[in-house]
Amino acid sequence: MGSAIMEHKVVNALSYFSILFLPVIFPLVVWIVGSGEQTITTNAKKAFWSQLLPTIMAFALFFFVAIYGLTNGANAGLGWLTGLFFGLLCLISVVLWFYNIVMGIRMLLA
Repeated sequence: MGSAIMEHKVVNALSYFSILFLPVIFPLVVWIVGSGEQTITTNAKKAFWSQLLPTIMAFALFFFVAIYGLTNGANAGLGWLTGLFFGLLCLISVVLWFYNIVMGIRMLLA
């Protein structure tokens, strides 16, 4: 019984620490494979979305800038908005990176 709890802690922690070695993919695999255990799927799901969100935001920013550039041509007025969104994207990415590290540590200490 005790080793199963320890295994759950390690798998949960690795789901969050995967931001360092295999982001998005490892939590997704754990989420799919560990579908029988509620704590594992819950933490894998949280890790998956917290690692995927910056990627989704980066694609959205890229497509916004690309579509705006295609429809309006070379417009210098977009520069400040792009810089603002890029700065926000960087800030959210750093916060989510620290979130994953902190949650991984919390999983090991819990």
